[in-house]
Amino acid sequence: MVIITMKVPENQKCNRDIFTVVCWAAMAMLSLSSYSYGQAQPGRLGPAEQGLDQRLGLGQNAAPIPADAGWRIQPRLNVRETYSDNIRLGAGGADGGDLVTQINPGILVTGLGRRFNLTANYTMNNLIYAENSNLTRMRHQFTALTTAELIENLFFVDGRAAMFQQNASLFGPQGVDNVNVTGNRADVKTYSISPYLRHRFQDLASTELRYTYGAVESSVNALRNSHRNAFQGGLNSGDAFRILSWGLNYSNQMIEFDNTNRSAEMERSTGNLRYMVTSRFGLTATGGYERNTFISIRGSPTSPFWTVGFSWIPDERTSIIASGGQRFFGDTYSLLANHRTRLTTWNVSYDQNLTTFNQQAGGGTGGIGGVGGIGGVGGGGGFDPSGSGSFLNPTNFFSNRLYLQKRFQATVAMNGLTNTLLLRVFDMTRKAFSPESDDADLLGANAALLNHTRQSGINGTWSYRISALTKANLILGYTRFNYLTTDRKDDFKIGMLSLTRQFQVQPAVNGMIQFRHVERDSNQAAHYTENAVIASLNMTY
Repeated sequence: MVIITMKVPENQKCNRDIFTVVCWAAMAMLSLSSYSYGQAQPGRLGPAEQGLDQRLGLGQNAAPIPADAGWRIQPRLNVRETYSDNIRLGAGGADGGDLVTQINPGILVTGLGRRFNLTANYTMNNLIYAENSNLTRMRHQFTALTTAELIENLFFVDGRAAMFQQNASLFGPQGVDNVNVTGNRADVKTYSISPYLRHRFQDLASTELRYTYGAVESSVNALRNSHRNAFQGGLNSGDAFRILSWGLNYSNQMIEFDNTNRSAEMERSTGNLRYMVTSRFGLTATGGYERNTFISIRGSPTSPFWTVGFSWIPDERTSIIASGGQRFFGDTYSLLANHRTRLTTWNVSYDQNLTTFNQQAGGGTGGIGGVGGIGGVGGGGGFDPSGSGSFLNPTNFFSNRLYLQKRFQATVAMNGLTNTLLLRVFDMTRKAFSPESDDADLLGANAALLNHTRQSGINGTWSYRISALTKANLILGYTRFNYLTTDRKDDFKIGMLSLTRQFQVQPAVNGMIQFRHVERDSNQAAHYTENAVIASLNMTY
């Protein structure tokens, strides 16, 4: 029998944290400072605007930012009724059900100019419990991203902030959203600011020098808040070196953990070459030295490294980048493959890296997503109250330790006139490189279970367009949490069937009715099931 020792505050009616307001105001001022250089110009996107949609997850209600946008304020309101027959996810449903009303006002602010952009998205998640009024509470969900070009073609500043909720531990009940009251949900706040210099030496080379300060905080005292100071510099060849391209890069990260003497430094010096055998096929090689300073339980984390590989782009619809080599932990591999046809999109990826919970949570929507998932459905900024723990992606569980993370994912999306199908498989392992004592306060005796973990899953999402205004959606998912140093296995299953209807275009009004079934089977922990019925109305002005 495994005893849960982590305690997470669930009921916080009085929230004095001004984090959201401060971050929003700081980013607005940062963008406004560059706005005077040039107003928004239709059809012209400067460096600050490029790639914004790819770097920021805005949830299901977000609209794409048009090229001619200036400032735009878009309020919204979501009203949701949920009846759950097992609101606490107790064994056998012993804790009973409840009817929960959610009133979720929100606002999306976008600003886009020739040399700046700002996107800030906030939701106030108010939960009112009919049977257990003492559980009534408020949650805040926020994400913001800004880029400003302060000196044209030379000096830039990036900023990022987020606040979201997620499941803290793999051991406890896994809430699908904030409605479930499990003692295993926690707030996470991240923010970073990154000034950098970028310069092109005509077609010969380009250089970038960047400093980043970032912080990750949570509502769980035993999870050590962290502060990161990072320096990056690089000199990479330009278009003049089409056949043989090269690069020299350096990075140094210093991570300090609050209320402890612990710190970790990760330093890497890298040289890379690419030789184009043909215009579409190239051979790649990297080499360098990495120095990591932390208490390691698996040998020295410092050594030279190398990789060899290739890049192949046979046509505009297909690309494959692969490499293999050696690092201080042994063999290392990476793969990124994409293929598109008229009706399908295929993606396969694999990567390995030394990381921490704090690094993954602070990385934004890429990597491990903010709401308890890693990218994809349910990850990102957390503005959809229904999608914050649906097991459709691996969970970035709380830990103070450093891990070697190996992650594989494959997806295929098929788009037809009336049907859309998305299939995903994933497999992620984490092997601890720092000692169990780092998690003693957080997990107690359970810390040993996280020495080596695996999360594997498969899921599918099917959407059927019944009419121009009506859709039916089906989501099925299965995930296994496997603790490889013991024989414990936890299996999670989820099924969601929903019907959505758009009632009005401007202002946008749509409604949804959903049935949800969640189940956990474990050979050591308690078994539970939950059935829930949800009705919601969304209004965007």
